[in-house]
Amino acid sequence: MGFVVILSNRNNEPDAQSPLLGYKDDVPESTKNRKCFILLIVLVIAGALLAIIGGIMFPVVDKYIKEEVKQRVVISKSSETYDIWQDVPVPVYMQFYIFDIGNPEEVKKGKTPFLKQVGPFTYREHRTKYDIVWNANGTVTYKQNRTFNFEREMSAFGEEMEITTINPLVATIAQNLQWLSGALKIGLSLALSTMNEDIIMTRPVHELLWGYDDPALSFLHRINPDAFTTVNIGYFIRKNYTDDGVYTVHTGETDIQKLGIITNFNGADQLDIWTTPWANMLNGTDGTLGPPFRFDAEFSPVFVSDICRSIKGVYKKDVETPQGIKLRRFGGDHRDMLNATENPDNIGFCTPQTNCLPSGLLNSTLCQEPVDGFQLPVIFSFPHFLYGDPAVQKSVEGLRPIEEEHQTVLDQEPWTGLVLQVAKRLQINMYVKKVPDIGQTHDIQSLYFPIFWLNESSVVDDHWANKLKNDLFKPMHYATIAKISLIVVGGLLVLVGSFVLLMRRFFTAKTKSNQRGSNLSPSSRDVAYDKPVEDDERVSMISNSTLEEERMNGRGSIETYDGHWYDPETYDADGNDSISAAIQNTSEKQPLLQNTHEKRTLNLM
Repeated sequence: MGFVVILSNRNNEPDAQSPLLGYKDDVPESTKNRKCFILLIVLVIAGALLAIIGGIMFPVVDKYIKEEVKQRVVISKSSETYDIWQDVPVPVYMQFYIFDIGNPEEVKKGKTPFLKQVGPFTYREHRTKYDIVWNANGTVTYKQNRTFNFEREMSAFGEEMEITTINPLVATIAQNLQWLSGALKIGLSLALSTMNEDIIMTRPVHELLWGYDDPALSFLHRINPDAFTTVNIGYFIRKNYTDDGVYTVHTGETDIQKLGIITNFNGADQLDIWTTPWANMLNGTDGTLGPPFRFDAEFSPVFVSDICRSIKGVYKKDVETPQGIKLRRFGGDHRDMLNATENPDNIGFCTPQTNCLPSGLLNSTLCQEPVDGFQLPVIFSFPHFLYGDPAVQKSVEGLRPIEEEHQTVLDQEPWTGLVLQVAKRLQINMYVKKVPDIGQTHDIQSLYFPIFWLNESSVVDDHWANKLKNDLFKPMHYATIAKISLIVVGGLLVLVGSFVLLMRRFFTAKTKSNQRGSNLSPSSRDVAYDKPVEDDERVSMISNSTLEEERMNGRGSIETYDGHWYDPETYDADGNDSISAAIQNTSEKQPLLQNTHEKRTLNLM
């Protein structure tokens, strides 16, 4: 059993080299202890304050950042984003993938078309808002001019490449004049034949897209110029150097959560194309700017003027820009393209309601401007008939719908509401109907014929991405570091200070316990060390003051070895805690340790 022997200092002088017996110092030990205790308390309090400040900074800094974002993204002449909103500097590209008919003669005889996708043919799109009117109700009205310029370096082929496809004029005439008598239709067919008009034609890409003088329209214009004003026809003939309508949107000044939301299109708060109020609703933004702080939004609706309807936009996943900015991706909802049988809400997109198209198709005939009074039988879908009825997908060969490549996606930065990546993908189809007595369509299958699909996309460039990082994300990052640092440093100070306080209290209590024997007066220590105690009857040989002090210190008994008193709770002067060590290191103690054959306990209580 480990114990220590207490030795007497005969001269009653503290040893300056012994930490157990005390130091001669100018500053009292109690004063030192008090200062140390106060310092530790201050440390703990300071740490707690830092942690509290760090915690408070989270909502305070977030609120400050949100106020800064509001001022920057709101649509006004003084906002930092006004120039970007008014004249979009971020590159926007329109890519066309055109379907070339590989077996035209067989198609004319009723065989299934075999299509080959050709492209992309890429155009740089420039958007500029003009005729801007600021309204008193927190909205702004404007038009947006769009121009397209061919980018040969980003295209697979030149615009002069010829494509074999459906003749839109013949398909339109057959659809619109199918109700004529047989004789009239035969005469019409002969007239078209004399002008070399057939259901399938071959023309360069730039003519298919941006227009060409059609022989039949030119002939009709010469006969009756007042009735037939148009001689030029093309799928994007009215899209270049023109606007796509008059928009009125919320500026965000009165309600930031309505930023960019469309309130009116072409002067009306709803459309008048479809057959139900729900289908005619204007929902969402134009796809360039939306409400900020949408961290958990599940939907982001967008109004698409090209198809005259809104698309819900369902959250898909989180993505990043090439520069590492985190975005939330929204994509088209396949339910938006279901027919009325599978989704009754879509009954409004049947025109008329008794003529609903298969799933995956949208009849946009009324969405297109007529050509000389003729309604164009244009049908919209996702590329390769994605989400379409299987029967429609199998009506032609060469299509392979892939969701990742053919869905429309919109990637929005949640703090600002800015759309930093977007890919609007849309397929234009022509409804080709077999009409008796019109020789050009007499043998052909009635089907929804794919013409081309487009990918209108934009990805933020390095300049604007770095500006957004420097103006918003870097300050946010530094603020986050500061908040977390304050909490961590404050927490560490509290933990370290509290730990030191607890350890100090523990060692102080232990030291007091170990020094109980040293609390005896010098004369009592001398008596206690020098006078042997053999048993309880020898108590009288120890001074009463010594015993009383030991009782006050809580000692219940003392131990004796061969009549000498030893204190196992106290270290000796050399820091030893065992008899053997005491014997080896201090020869003058040996007399006290001789004949330690018998151990006894003297009760004090």
